[in-house]
Amino acid sequence: MKIPLVVGMMLMVLLGSGCTDREAQARKVRVEAEAKARAEAARKEMDALPKAFKSRDYFKKNEPNKKPEPAPESPKPAS
Repeated sequence: MKIPLVVGMMLMVLLGSGCTDREAQARKVRVEAEAKARAEAARKEMDALPKAFKSRDYFKKNEPNKKPEPAPESPKPAS
């Protein structure tokens, strides 16, 4: 009577352990590492963008170009 019970219990343990997902933890770690790598790459790109593309200062006043003043006319020497 004990032998069929022991065999049945061993069979249940073997079937139960065979149906579990052993790679779930490894997959989770791999996915987290990939997410961190993507986040770091995006952070580096966002840090590089302001250096590559400068936006103009919207609060700076646009002043017209100054025209050079004409030189004062000096009197012609009498000859």
